[in-house]
Amino acid sequence: MFRSVLVLGTIRGIRIEIHISWLVIFVLLLVSLGAGLNQAYSDWSPATVLVTTVVTVLMFFASILAHELGHSVVAIRRGVPVKAITLFIFGGMAQISKDSESANDEFWIAIAGPAVSFALAAGFLMLSLPAAGISEPLSVALTWLGLINLVVAIFNLIPGFPLDGGRVFRALVWKFTGDAARGMRAAVMGGRLVAYGLFAVGLWSMLAMGNLLGGLWIMIIAWFLLNMAEASGRDFKLRKRLSSLHARDLADRDLPLVAPTLPVEQWVHDHMLAGGRRAHFVGDRDAVIGLVTLTDARKLARERWSQTTVADIMTPLEKLVRVAPDSSAEEILQLINQHSLNQLPVMDGDQVLGWIDRRRLLSTIELHLELKS
Repeated sequence: MFRSVLVLGTIRGIRIEIHISWLVIFVLLLVSLGAGLNQAYSDWSPATVLVTTVVTVLMFFASILAHELGHSVVAIRRGVPVKAITLFIFGGMAQISKDSESANDEFWIAIAGPAVSFALAAGFLMLSLPAAGISEPLSVALTWLGLINLVVAIFNLIPGFPLDGGRVFRALVWKFTGDAARGMRAAVMGGRLVAYGLFAVGLWSMLAMGNLLGGLWIMIIAWFLLNMAEASGRDFKLRKRLSSLHARDLADRDLPLVAPTLPVEQWVHDHMLAGGRRAHFVGDRDAVIGLVTLTDARKLARERWSQTTVADIMTPLEKLVRVAPDSSAEEILQLINQHSLNQLPVMDGDQVLGWIDRRRLLSTIELHLELKS
């Protein structure tokens, strides 16, 4: 099956990924930097140009990774989980699992990335000076890396979502007003203004300067930033509304139960297909011992269905991903998406109070949001 991301490995438990769109910017940088070096340093051999270009571009993306690791390390130290860092066409993105709980956390997590880029810029530029007496290609590469990291740091501090400066702006408004929602609204508005400004720059570049490709690229970046800003605002509103919903409100307390000795074939035909439920708890109301699902049945060869009981293929209760009655709807959605679950038991200790079905959950949340809109 085709996958859009390639996992490179993990750093401090954070999964490092490359999205397929990253190849586009990687090739564009190789071509543009190579052409620029070839024109500016005509005395360099083709091999020197090629090696300098490839190494410099790879170091640039290592710098982007370091920028995102800056966010991630600070987030983890402040109790905010980070699942992965993905490099893609517009740079990098740390997949932070939840919002910061305080303005201070938001500020320090947001500022960490640009701080890393500023440090890298200073380091590369300082190294470029002694490198000039050793190797011209090395000095040129270090200078370029220093300047590009400086640009990355300054650009990211523009006060508009989804840029780091937008998160810093949000943290400052949040800190001085005590209102996280007001901070988010201000940051989203800043993101819109940044995007509209870039649209204008891109259009001016195309029409006044005749730079069609450069102007188009700026407008694509503007479109991306605008969409990300709007999506961030919608996600924040959704999470705020979901915070009032808990597992006990969403759980279906009518547990579908089957006996552990029931053959898989009989369960599939008499219970799953007849009742339209893809999963059943195994046991009785007072002693649930596991959960059997359509996925479990599909793993077993059909000729063995009549000789195998549901207890043989079920997931034991102690191995099930579960939620407590007080778990929020946001936590539930994260668990369902993280583990690719279709159903989730709601448990108080070892007692099953009910279960949450993915489809029913989404439709219930939608109804709650419509009532509150």
